[in-house]
Amino acid sequence: MKRVIIFDMDGVLFDSVSISTKATLNQYPDMTIEMHKELLCGNFHEELKKINLPRKVQTEKEKTEGKILYSKIKSEIPMYCGAKNLLKELYKKGYILVLNTSAYNRNSLPLLERSGIISLFDFVATAEISKSKIDKFKIIEERYGITKKDVLFITDTLGDIREADIAHIPTVAVTWGAHNEDYFNREPHKNLLKILKTFDELGDFIEVYLG
Repeated sequence: MKRVIIFDMDGVLFDSVSISTKATLNQYPDMTIEMHKELLCGNFHEELKKINLPRKVQTEKEKTEGKILYSKIKSEIPMYCGAKNLLKELYKKGYILVLNTSAYNRNSLPLLERSGIISLFDFVATAEISKSKIDKFKIIEERYGITKKDVLFITDTLGDIREADIAHIPTVAVTWGAHNEDYFNREPHKNLLKILKTFDELGDFIEVYLG
C-alpha cells in the first residue's frame, strides 16, 4: 500500500521564513512584513504579480548576483529541531516522502543536499515543474496512483491550504512557520484535518492517520 506524505519545504522543514521575507522586502522597499504574510495567503508567485508596489531598480548583473547570493545564504539555513529525525523515521517506516515547494531548484536542491535529506525524498516538485501547487498535487497523485485517503500534505501557510482545498488534498497545518492559527482559522477548510504545534504532535498524527 502506497502512503504518500507531501511536505512543503520553507517554514515546515527549514527555518527559512525570515530570510525569504527579507529577500522579498529588499526587492520591494515599500512592502511590510504584514504585507508579505498576506502574499502567503495565496499562491506566492501569483500574488506577487498583483501587488502595486515599486520594485527596486537593478541591472541584469545585479539581479543575477542577487539570485546567486540568496541561493548561497539559503543553502546554509538550518532545519527545525526535530524535522530531520521525523523524516528519517517516516522513511524507515515505508512512507513515500515528497516535496511540493514554491522554491526553485537553485534554492532547494543545494539545501536538501547539504542537510543530508535529499535521498529521503522520492520526488521533489519545485517551481520549475509548476508554480501551481494544485498542478503538482495532480502530478503527484498520477505519479503514484494514489487516492485521497493515502496522501497527507503538511504546510505552514494559508495559501497552501487554499490550494490543497481546491485539489481536495488532506492537509495538516503547522504553526512554527510563516502563519499562525489566526491565519488558518480565517475560514473553514474542508480538507484541513489538524493544526499542530510540534514535530512530536505531527509524528503522532501521521501514525494515526496514515499508519
